[in-house]
Formats: sequence, structure tokens, C-alpha cells
Amino acid sequence: MSIIERGRSVITIYSEKEAFDSHRIRFLLATKSINCKIISVDRNDPPEDLLAHNPKLEIPTLVDRDMHLYGVNVITEYLDERYPHPPLMPPDPMTRARLRFTVYRLENGWFQYVDKIENSVGESKTQAVTDLTAELIAAEPLFAENPYFMNSDMTLVDTNLVPFLWRLEHYGLDWEALPKSLRNYAHRMFQSKAFKKSITESEREYRFDL
Repeated sequence: MSIIERGRSVITIYSEKEAFDSHRIRFLLATKSINCKIISVDRNDPPEDLLAHNPKLEIPTLVDRDMHLYGVNVITEYLDERYPHPPLMPPDPMTRARLRFTVYRLENGWFQYVDKIENSVGESKTQAVTDLTAELIAAEPLFAENPYFMNSDMTLVDTNLVPFLWRLEHYGLDWEALPKSLRNYAHRMFQSKAFKKSITESEREYRFDL
């Protein structure tokens, strides 16, 4: 039997407790106060109903009635449109395109370091940490210009970016060496009720801010 709330079936999110991509979706869910069922997935023992519709086991996965979605950006935009309050994308097409392009650049820039750092050791990991640190230092003006990342209001860019910043110390970056504007932005976002709600117990150990 489907769970119904205000005429809608409550969505299900299949998530991993420590995965960056899953955290991005959980932060968005908490920011919009979306009532949903979150199922933690062990890749070594995945639910059969998930495998039936997602044989490659791409996580996070969203299930809404008979629809199954995966791909972080696909899920993100679907949730923002299905649950429009608070809106996390502006109404005008040009600004929406600019913000989508910002997420695209993050995906193909800083976010690429997640796999590099998590799946490397020794000199390779050290070099990845050094390179990422240099890129973030160079980006200091991007965090200083607006209250949120490159925008005056919170957007989907922030729900994607903040879980990444939460992991930096865990990855071995020297937090105090990063730009003050980045650290101020990050600390403010970390203290939000939505972000605190989005963190799993294992992710909480990445930092001592909460």
C-alpha cells in the first residue's frame, strides 16, 4: 500500500550512509522539508526491488510511484520542481542556465577530486589534496561576493556544494589554509538545521563543527 500525504505518494530515496552523492540529495530533502522514506543501501547486499529497476546499482535512486530516477542532477531538479517551496532555482531562464552551468563546472572540476582522493593512497592522494587546495584558494572571490555561492539566495548549487566542503578535512585538506570567505560560508551552512538533519552518524565524524 502506498503512503499518501496530501494526495501524493511519499517518495523513497535509496541512499548510502557515507557517499557524497547521497549526501547531496539528503541535504536537498532536508532543505525543502520533504517527507520521504530514506533506505540505506549496502552495495554488498542491495534490496532486490532496487536491483530489479536499477541493475547497475546507481545510487542515489529516487522512487516515486512507478517512476525510478537516478543521476544526482536528474533527481535534484525533479525534487525542486515537484516540491517548489522553497524554490531553489530562479524563474528566469538565463539565471537558471547560469546556475546549471555552475553545477556542471563543479561536477567536472572540484567534485572530480572526490573519487581521486577516496580511491588513491600515498603520493597520488597527496598530490590530489595539494591540487584541490590550490584550486580552492584561487576561488576565494567566488565565496566572498555573495551570501551564497555565486548568488544572493540559496540555490541548488549550494545543496550540491556544501556536502563537498564538509568532507575536505576528512580528505586531508588543511582547513585553516583555505580562504576565510570559503570557511565562513561553510560554517554558516554547516550550522543550518537542514544540513544538521542531512548528516548520517558516520558523516558526522568527518568534522567537529556540530
